[in-house]
Amino acid sequence: MHVDAGYSSLLHTIPGQKAAMGVSTCFGLDYRLNYNNFLFSVGAEGMYELNANLLDEMNVPISMIDTEDDLFDMHVFVEKSRDITHMANVNIPILFGGEWQRFYFLVGPKISLNLYGATSSTALVTTYGEYDRYYDDFYDMPNHQFASGQPMSSELLPLKWASMNIMAHVEIGGRVGHMFKHRQFRLNPDKVRMYLAGYVDLGLLNIHTDTGGAPLFDYRETDQGVQFYIQPLLVSSMSDGAVFRNLNVGIKYTIAFEMPKHGKSYIYDYDKVDRDYRKRGGNQTIR
Repeated sequence: MHVDAGYSSLLHTIPGQKAAMGVSTCFGLDYRLNYNNFLFSVGAEGMYELNANLLDEMNVPISMIDTEDDLFDMHVFVEKSRDITHMANVNIPILFGGEWQRFYFLVGPKISLNLYGATSSTALVTTYGEYDRYYDDFYDMPNHQFASGQPMSSELLPLKWASMNIMAHVEIGGRVGHMFKHRQFRLNPDKVRMYLAGYVDLGLLNIHTDTGGAPLFDYRETDQGVQFYIQPLLVSSMSDGAVFRNLNVGIKYTIAFEMPKHGKSYIYDYDKVDRDYRKRGGNQTIR
């Protein structure tokens, strides 16, 4: 079985927008075959990935008329805008490699099946008024809906990732010292093997499927004034047509338990017995 954790990123093709950064972790059960120096591993693992998109500041002017019928621009300054994305997958790694003494490596594909996705966003909003006939702008006047540093957030929204992804996996590491003090492990050190490795997972397919989203920032005039809305990046129109791939880099710890080996078995052959043939040891069966 293995557990790993490390840095995660969502690489995308949105112009001028930074890649999302975060963390990822996995826990899995595998079957590993050693044949001379050859290694083969297949199994299943649960993966959770959390990423944060740090969005650029926005200054949105809105033409309005005040209570005295004077024209002015309400500026909406959006800062510290950030959205969080969640991803939970089941991965099926099919890996090949080799092991020499304490060094080993494994490479191959991971078939990744998505189970869950969600996203939400937060930001701080400052509104102020700009009049042509006044030298200074108007700040911090709640009765005119001018306020500074007001928190704004969206609900936790469902996010539809691609149902299947294929990731290229590479891990390189080695065997580490034994952490068990039991006499059985000291007498048979190969019964339990522990490995520490660095790994890289790179998604090969586009995992973004949502299209036709709302604008990243929008507003609506109501009887109580102007109401503002902010959308997470991946469900907004800004990401329409963009390609997203995930990249994970981290440390992997594996503990392997040797499976029981079958004892030797011998066949009792009447013809060979006639020639005074005997084969000692093992379990004999009559053919």
